[in-house]
Amino acid sequence: MVKLLFMAVMYSSYDIFLKAKSDLISKYGSLKTESSPYSFDFTKYYEKEMGSDLKKIFLIFEKEISKKDLVEIKQFITSIEEKYSDDGRTVNIDPGYLSQDEFVLATFKGKDFKEKISEDTWIHKVLEFKGEEIIEFFHTFADYKVKENQEFLVSNRPK
Repeated sequence: MVKLLFMAVMYSSYDIFLKAKSDLISKYGSLKTESSPYSFDFTKYYEKEMGSDLKKIFLIFEKEISKKDLVEIKQFITSIEEKYSDDGRTVNIDPGYLSQDEFVLATFKGKDFKEKISEDTWIHKVLEFKGEEIIEFFHTFADYKVKENQEFLVSNRPK
């Protein structure tokens, strides 16, 4: 099953976003598509570190990956976040993959509903797809419950 590399990028500065996006494209190749940015106002969790008026955008790459590739990808993403840090992160990048059947994100935070793929990396199945039906879970993040974001993911799944 084809798994396309996915990145959710949250930022406070559009200039920083563009620099991080350029780094990601240099490392992982061309984009298949990207979403329109949206206001990330679902939680105040990131506000102390990153400020308010945060934006988020989805990047889907042409690159096909495996589950295990997310271990190295998550490590690389951390270096990008650190590169642009200034008394805290200015960009937050969540890597994952989008397949015909599911959408997952990689994380360093383990929970019983996540699959451990290395010593310090888990994958979090955020959404499942059965045809055009979208299945959410109790642990699906609020912004992935938004209809427009779900439609973007469904319409850009690999065939």
